[in-house]
Amino acid sequence: MRIVVIGAGGIGGWLGARLAASGQQVGFLVHGRTLAALRSGGLTLRDCSRGKPGTVTARIETPLASDDPQALTDALGGEPDLVLATTKVDALPQLAPALRRLTGPDTGVVSTQNGISAPGLLADAVGKEHVLPGVARVYSAIISPGDIRTIGSAGSLALGEWDGSATARSSAAVQALEEAGICAWIPDSIWAELWRKVSFVVVQGALGAAANAPIGVLRSDLRDAFSRAAGEVVAVASALGHDLATHDAPDPVAAVLALADAQPAGATTSMQRDIAAGLPSELDAQLGSVCRAGDSTGVPTPVLDLARAVLAPREAAARARI
Repeated sequence: MRIVVIGAGGIGGWLGARLAASGQQVGFLVHGRTLAALRSGGLTLRDCSRGKPGTVTARIETPLASDDPQALTDALGGEPDLVLATTKVDALPQLAPALRRLTGPDTGVVSTQNGISAPGLLADAVGKEHVLPGVARVYSAIISPGDIRTIGSAGSLALGEWDGSATARSSAAVQALEEAGICAWIPDSIWAELWRKVSFVVVQGALGAAANAPIGVLRSDLRDAFSRAAGEVVAVASALGHDLATHDAPDPVAAVLALADAQPAGATTSMQRDIAAGLPSELDAQLGSVCRAGDSTGVPTPVLDLARAVLAPREAAARARI
């Protein structure tokens, strides 16, 4: 497949390195320090489960990288079959012109961001018919531009068509990801799958940032608050018509707690790390969007609202420094 990865951070570097190492045609749409790093030093993916420096799991010596979408299309020999949008949610509106240049008649554009906002922003740029809402699950982070670490499993990516239809495009994407060593599948409802991730990762990021604590603390000392917040997300999703129960996990909140118990104790989310570093984060796109959905459906979200109130001044201060 011809694949363009927009961004080469924790998610983009992970996906792009694995796909390129498996033999797919991969180009990276990046700029600035990341572009310079990929051109000068290549792209390295490391598993740091046992500490640094970690074990190299993929190494791309000379990745195809450019800040010009047309140059990538030309180098790949045509419009990409798949575009993986891996930047922060806030960057998506500014990427609309590039997305339109990359998207051909049959191109699928996959969202990978946390929260519920990204698919709609991509649809605004290229149309719902091109968007494959995606749910990425991996603990990954940037060591330095071009050097990406993961912790734990090889990660997974669920995706599906906007309308839930079965298509050759989505099946081909899953096959390419599986061949790259990434667990991939098409769920019965990609929208329910998206909300399932929100019930874990947004709760982890919000409470973790508010308490300045990793998942090991949240699942023990703050387990009750974690459980209540996850329940609020489940209730909002249900009010919107998305049942998060599955055959294997009939209790969605219990499933969230079991997932938390299975994570490395020191794990944190990207939003949490940004807030801790005093950087602008995805607080509104992740947590704010859930609280607003609760307001619109009449579902109370007191724990999430409290976390939002605690973190909002820090977010405002970070954005004032830009």
